[in-house]
Amino acid sequence: MLNCKDKSLIKDMKIILNTSVRCNQFLNKIVNVNYYSIFQVLYDLKNEYLLNDPIPITAFEHMYSINPIEALSRFYLENVDTLDYWEWLQAGGSAELAINFRNMNPNLTLIEAIEKAERLQEITNVLE
Repeated sequence: MLNCKDKSLIKDMKIILNTSVRCNQFLNKIVNVNYYSIFQVLYDLKNEYLLNDPIPITAFEHMYSINPIEALSRFYLENVDTLDYWEWLQAGGSAELAINFRNMNPNLTLIEAIEKAERLQEITNVLE
């Protein structure tokens, strides 16, 4: 859902536009230079990249083993901090789980993935 009051997408601009090709695509799509237009183009590009140009799974798995915070940031195209990462771990998050969630819904955000992992963990606990 597009929410221009949420400034997190603008903070994620550096991650979303992480190559010169992506920066050029962004500049070419800007029609009006105002907050809403920039926000809309970033939102659309992020979803397009998540669907059509995601980080390769093998690269994500390798990066996750070295620096999971950076890997999650690139995987979800959003800023992930240490607190987000700890919440992900406490919810039972792993590289494999992120990949499974991505396969089910490429536009899933990390917060949604954490919530989904928590629900999955609760179900598993109930069944045990």
